[in-house]
Amino acid sequence: MDRQELEKLIQNLYVQTGAGEFFEPPTIHVASASDPFFARYKTVIGPHHWTPQEALGRKFPEATARSVVVWVLPVSRKARETNRRETERPSVEWAAVRSFGEIMNEEIRSQTAGLLTAAGFPAVAPHLEQREIYPAPGWDVKNFTSSWSERHVAFVAGAGTFGLSAGLITAHGVAMRLGSVVTALELAPDARPYGNDPFAWCTRCGACIRRCPGHAIGREFTDRDKPGCANYCVTHVNPGREEHYGWLNRALGCALCQTAVPCEFQRPGVRDLQPSPAQ
Repeated sequence: MDRQELEKLIQNLYVQTGAGEFFEPPTIHVASASDPFFARYKTVIGPHHWTPQEALGRKFPEATARSVVVWVLPVSRKARETNRRETERPSVEWAAVRSFGEIMNEEIRSQTAGLLTAAGFPAVAPHLEQREIYPAPGWDVKNFTSSWSERHVAFVAGAGTFGLSAGLITAHGVAMRLGSVVTALELAPDARPYGNDPFAWCTRCGACIRRCPGHAIGREFTDRDKPGCANYCVTHVNPGREEHYGWLNRALGCALCQTAVPCEFQRPGVRDLQPSPAQ
């Protein structure tokens, strides 16, 4: 299987799963499983964060991780537009993307990994695999970090950089969902168009600060208050969801910081950086 065939596979799953009801078509990015950033995340995020080899080795101990495949699913225009008008909790359309669109993204993860494996290239979707250990030792609940960060992985693959809100600003903006698989299939990695600067595409305009009803975003990247964000969702967004949104048993996020901001659906500005070579 080559890059073109893999992209066709993921695009087909986007159609067949019905993800188009919630998302625009995906863009696809590739990182080398041996990129030094993955080892660095053991320090940046924590020792519990898997390298691609650790993630693949949990299910396929004899396989060698070669590539990490990442896709970006931009949120639909309708959901974004309705969410712009909200100031306290997400619109029904936006909440549906989080509650039900993500189910389709999970299916894209699962099917992509399964189809790659069936083609002779062992693959796993680490986001799904980590559920088997939650909340086992190694999951840092206090700091709200997991064994596999889709955002940090996407940064390595050249998909985008972080903003003040800790969201990933991609070429299609911050209003999106991410997915990834680790595979033994060797693909040429993409260069990072922003170099190695994790914040290159954020202009620090402060719009997301003003949009955050939980006051969990500050002027510095280190000011992000993850517990405060989570607490606001627990106390203000999820209560009464059956009356306001019409469904139960699916946690809701807020994400007001992802709409009505300059980076909502596009890259707001880029520093004059040379792309870093693929590792």
